[in-house]
Amino acid sequence: MRGLILTGALGAGKTTAQDILVRQHGFWTPVTVTTRETSKVEAYVAHVALDDFIAGVIDKKYVLPAKFGTEWYAWTAADFSRLLHDHAAPSVVNVRPYTALLLASLVSTLLPVWLWIDPDELARRISTRGAARDLESSARKERARQDMEDKAYEVLFRFRLRSDEHLVNSLLNLLERESQ
Repeated sequence: MRGLILTGALGAGKTTAQDILVRQHGFWTPVTVTTRETSKVEAYVAHVALDDFIAGVIDKKYVLPAKFGTEWYAWTAADFSRLLHDHAAPSVVNVRPYTALLLASLVSTLLPVWLWIDPDELARRISTRGAARDLESSARKERARQDMEDKAYEVLFRFRLRSDEHLVNSLLNLLERESQ
């Protein structure tokens, strides 16, 4: 194994774990392009206008497009190619469950891992984060609906790790164990 695919519910800690793996453990991650507005603290996410996104997908500049909530997400073709072929550094991606399963079937060297969290903690995180990200109630409702549907995919993941203070060490240990 040379990398990880992190998935789970919105608020489960995927982005935090991804960030720690990149900044402290030498992992590489592709940049996600999205039609939603992004903040400066989102290091691995870049905003593109909807028209540019559509043109980019049609021109194969952006690959694996997926809609979550009311916004579109994809990777650049160049980053996806690197994910497939560059074995110099371990990689980590953070995606929705269906995309995680699809990617794992395409790239056998990436280990898909479902992150789970105590339901009360998850509800607390979502109440603050979701309201800040989705200002329109229709967007919040759509994300919540999709998150509930995503939960059905959990049974398809061999590896499920609790998102707690030991998560990054657990991910590193799992990757090492599965690489042997």
